[in-house]
Amino acid sequence: MSLERLLEKIAEDARLEGKRIVSEAKEEAERIREEGREEARRAAEIILRSYRERAERERTRIMSEALAESRAAFLSTQEKLYNDVFATALKEAGELPEERYRAWLKKTILENAAGGEVILAASYDRRLLEDGLLDEINQALRDDGREGSMTLASEEAGFERGVILKSENVENNLSLKTILRDTRDRHEEELLRILFGEVDVRGGARGQCG
Repeated sequence: MSLERLLEKIAEDARLEGKRIVSEAKEEAERIREEGREEARRAAEIILRSYRERAERERTRIMSEALAESRAAFLSTQEKLYNDVFATALKEAGELPEERYRAWLKKTILENAAGGEVILAASYDRRLLEDGLLDEINQALRDDGREGSMTLASEEAGFERGVILKSENVENNLSLKTILRDTRDRHEEELLRILFGEVDVRGGARGQCG
């Protein structure tokens, strides 16, 4: 092979080798760029997922706080209205016409007395008992086969309406306020349904009773 041909072959081989090296370098560069893009994509997904989780936690926190405030406000209003109804019932019961109140007092004592208790009465009730009601009660007790020897305590009770029946070991509080409170507590769920309708888990009324 002539020197000229040899030089041409060396030059051609060098050109091809250079082209191969450049091509491999480009491929390697592209691979590195692709790996970088994939790594960046994974990093972006991690960051995005983190922000989504943080956003969901924040949304849940805000909703929970709003719900708690809403429920607290509802329960506060519910309790106020419930207590207002009780206060109104107590006031109206205390304003019953005398004959109706007298009949209620007689019935209440007869339903709870053994027959020999001492009656500690509010001022209003004491007057009714002294005006003949106590005699009627004792007679009704005797007619029913009970002792029928109830007497009035020398002192008056500190509440506005009702009585306390006192025996040797027992005191039965029949004040009007206590009786109404006990009735309210026994029928609380029913009263709440009447006042507020059905209530869902969020503390809001689903429907109102007429």
